[in-house]
Amino acid sequence: MTGENEKRAVFRIARAALAKSGTVTLELALSGIPMVTAYRVGAIEAFILRRAIRVSSVILANLVIGKDVIPEYLQEECTPEKLAPALAEVLTDSPLRKQQVEAFARLDQVMSTGHKSPSVLAADIVLETMRKGRR
Repeated sequence: MTGENEKRAVFRIARAALAKSGTVTLELALSGIPMVTAYRVGAIEAFILRRAIRVSSVILANLVIGKDVIPEYLQEECTPEKLAPALAEVLTDSPLRKQQVEAFARLDQVMSTGHKSPSVLAADIVLETMRKGRR
């Protein structure tokens, strides 16, 4: 994809997504697209991150929603054998897919509270979550 218009066009026709961890999870959630997330970093980065990050999820959309509705497959869990059945689950009318669709429908309310832009609101939620994780 080369731009926002192409991305939105793909989002409109997608039934589900396999996404990397990052802001795309929030974009997909705001578009109502069920997903599974995957991410893998090098061994040194993983070692450092496991000691530095103390949150229930590294998925931005999960943090904003306040509930872990999007499965995440990180590091050793990020394998084709685990990703394929997880993705099949969100492609069908499964309870997980329905749970995600319902959670994503409430996102507009969460993201439109106050006078903050969505990106500032998301950053505030992530920072507060990280503060709670360090206590």
